[in-house]
Order: sequence, then C-alpha cells, then structure tokens
Amino acid sequence: MVDDEVHIIDETDNYTLKIDYPIFHIKKVDDLVVRYVKNKQDEFIDTVKKIDYKITAKYDFILNVSFNNYKDIIDIKMNTFSYTGGAHYVRDDSTYHYNKRTNKFMQLSDFFIDYASFEKIDDLAYAYLMKLNEKELRYNFNETWVRKGIASDNINYEHFMFKDSGLEILFPPYQIGPWSDGEIKIVIPYDKLNELLKEEYRGEASQVKEEVLVPEIRNLEKYADKKLIAFTFDDGPNTRTTNILLDNLEKYDARVTFFVLGSRIDNHAEVLKRAFLQGNQIGSHTYNHKNLTLLSDKEILAEINDTNAKIKEITGEIPILIRPPYGSTNAKIKQLSNLSTVLWNVDTLDWKYRNKEKVCEEILNNAHDGAIILLHDIYDSSVEGAIMAMEELSKEGYAFVTISEMATLKNRNLNNQETYFNFK
Repeated sequence: MVDDEVHIIDETDNYTLKIDYPIFHIKKVDDLVVRYVKNKQDEFIDTVKKIDYKITAKYDFILNVSFNNYKDIIDIKMNTFSYTGGAHYVRDDSTYHYNKRTNKFMQLSDFFIDYASFEKIDDLAYAYLMKLNEKELRYNFNETWVRKGIASDNINYEHFMFKDSGLEILFPPYQIGPWSDGEIKIVIPYDKLNELLKEEYRGEASQVKEEVLVPEIRNLEKYADKKLIAFTFDDGPNTRTTNILLDNLEKYDARVTFFVLGSRIDNHAEVLKRAFLQGNQIGSHTYNHKNLTLLSDKEILAEINDTNAKIKEITGEIPILIRPPYGSTNAKIKQLSNLSTVLWNVDTLDWKYRNKEKVCEEILNNAHDGAIILLHDIYDSSVEGAIMAMEELSKEGYAFVTISEMATLKNRNLNNQETYFNFK
C-alpha cells in the first residue's frame, strides 16, 4: 500500500494542468517517477509557450501514475494526456516493473522460463484479442497490424501487470489498431501461462467471488424540515484522506457524494467500497479527467463507460451521476452519458489555497439551503476544512446529504438532460 501522494493542479489563462503520483519511498523508483513527471510537464509548458494560435478551449495536461503489487514486483504505470490543439489529446504510456528483491527493473521476458517460452506470448495474445472482439464487436482489427503489434518482443509488451486474475496486457492506441479503438486490454489466465513462467511468478487459477454489497439507507423523514447541504468531493478516491473523511462523517450524521476517477479506483478500491457501504453516493468524474468537449463520441463513451465498469466492479452498482471535468459539458455529452450531470454553486477553490481554515471559511460564508459544495478529497486541507465546516453548520440546523437524498427531499426527479448546480 502506498499512502503518500503528490497532487499538483495549476490553472492559467492558457491551460489547465493536473498531476497525481504516489511516493513509493524507494529511491530508484521515486527518482524515475519524478524525472518522468518533470520532463513531461516541462515539455507541455514549453510547447504551449511556442504556440502562436488560439483554440476555443484551454490547453490541457493530465498526468497520472498508478501502480500494482504482485509478489516482489511493483508495476508503475505512467500516463500523460496533453491537448494543444488538433483532433485529439496526445497520449504517452510508460510502464516499469521494479523487483524489490533484486533492486532491478524487469521486462516481460524475464518472467518466463526461457526466451523460447516467452516467444509463445504472441499466440496467446492473439487468441485472447480475438475472444475480446467476439465479445465486444467494436474493434477494427487488421491481421497484419495486429500480428506486428503482438510479436514476441519486449517493446510490444511494455505495459503489463501480473494480477490475481492473470497477466494483464495493455496495448495503447495505434499499437494493434487505429486511434478510434482506444487502448485495448486483455487478461491471459494463469492456467494458460504457468507452464511458461518461472516458478516464483506463477499464479493460481482465478476464482471469481460474487460479493453483494448492501449500503446503509437512511430514513429521510428526520431531515424533512432541515436546511440541506450536499458536500461533493472530486478526483478521488484516496485511501488515506478519504478514510479520514469517512471516519468523521458519523459525528455529524453526514453523507456525501464522491465523484471518482476511474483511473484511481484499482489502487484505492477498499476505501471506495467503505464509502459506498456507509451510504455515501458514488458518481463518475470520468476515467482520466479529460475535457469531454474535446473528444470524439467514441472517446467520450470510453471515458464514461470504463469508469462505470470500475465503479460497478467495486460496488455492484452503475452510477447515476456524472460530474464532467472542469464542468465542461453539452447536450451531446449528456445524451451519450445517460447520467444526471451535477455541477456546483459553491466553489471552495480548495485545490488552490490548500488551507483548511480558508476552505472552512468559504463553505460557511456561502452555505445555504440546497447548496452543492465543490471539494476534493485528495487533499488533507480539504477534508479537514470540510469537517470544520460541518461542525459549525450542524449547530445552525443543517443536514448533510447526498445528491440523490437532496433530490428526494426537495421533491425533484433527476433528469439526465438537465445540469444541476443546486437544489433551491
């Protein structure tokens, strides 16, 4: 488990910038991550400075680092999406595999008994790609393109992770298909792999366990005559800070709404499950935090559907709410998402100030019945400021509810074609 993270948000007249990465407290790994972050950030800012044309939207930069643990291996996956005009975001994928026991980085072939065993990976990958296409029927596979992209070479298999279910392999756009196909991910189970792997890296056959989660449901009658506020938290989950918030909600009989990023769910699944079971509402903030207005229909659906699938994987439920990044939406996005769009009417600017007293002050100064408060649960100061505000507002007769609870209490039926800023 990695508890320490760095979160950087910057917004200027020309661009928005969002960077999230964990601190592993392993010098070799942290040096690699910091170097990657700095290089990509500098590259984006230098590019923006040299551009002599303007676009209708701001330039955008998103960098996210996720990780996976398997036996002695830490997989570190670094993704960058930058938009400086043109048809779509420019994407960079870099994945590294660090062996804690040997203090060395590894390639996929290092996990196999010998190179002859590794050379069988292309036939396995091909078989599971064809199975995936039979199931989803949405890829534009070309035999020559696919075979070239899955040839048994470590360059083609940079983006892999050994998980409980098997060997997960990701192929970025253009590797085995056109940009419109997006990233393509397959999982090869251990019963097909174990005879090819070194003994220390073999896994057990996957046993899928169905877990039915039953969240707490509150009796809303006791809030019928109270002033209501919906605290909403973006960009999580975050194991450490989100847990601090959850630890304190019971003190104020509070429930909140989390608009989560799909890219963060795997590494913070348990806290998301806890939030759901406690009775908080889970909504989508898309997968990678891209500006949806800059994407094609297919890309919009991928950002939304991939997040929905991740949330359902953990909670058993598909979300009914979405908060598009930057609040950027339009009629097409609403139609494609088929989710209710929830924005806000109280912006604490918590990401900017990083000061709990300032966050608390903004909430108290703007609190009113039906308000939707915008916060981010990835920051200690945001969580602490929200708790401080709840302490004061509870004395003033406020109740703290989820978006759906608010809609019910205000006799509003959520409509997927509307945008909700508050519930006056």
